[in-house]
Amino acid sequence: MSDSKKINFVDDLHLKHHAPNHLASTLEKQAAAGATLPSHLTQRIAHLKSCTNLLQQALKPLLPAEMLTDCQVAHIDQQRLTISLSSATAANHLRYLSASCLQSLRNQDEQFRHLQVLDIIVSPKPTQSEHRQTSPKRTLSENTKQIITQTATTVITHERLKQALLALVNDE
Repeated sequence: MSDSKKINFVDDLHLKHHAPNHLASTLEKQAAAGATLPSHLTQRIAHLKSCTNLLQQALKPLLPAEMLTDCQVAHIDQQRLTISLSSATAANHLRYLSASCLQSLRNQDEQFRHLQVLDIIVSPKPTQSEHRQTSPKRTLSENTKQIITQTATTVITHERLKQALLALVNDE
């Protein structure tokens, strides 16, 4: 077989899994390239998770199980601990018990021994249904954008319709 008659095959499955399309966001392109969080952030997240586990163990006698699973350490330093809860009611309950919680934490672990201030913040967890109802403008998925772009450029002959579809994709 001569070189002019050789057919180069492209492995579509490989390309779909390893190369994002031209409409992908920067974050999607970085993820496809194998980008990860910097090590200092990964270590910080691991530290906050371990502090959360210690916190939940220390507050087990004081709080109901539903509140314990919702408690997360958002920040910790030598004298200050910030706990995040998704409910304002739970946060108020924890504020009411803050002196008892602080004492229990000091007795539980060496890491909490020098705590002076216990801050409680509310950080609601968004749900899909709330996001859909409150979002005035829904975004298109990358796959939908690609389909609209391909259809507009290859199938649609009406120029104003083609421009409108391309504008829809580019305005996202």
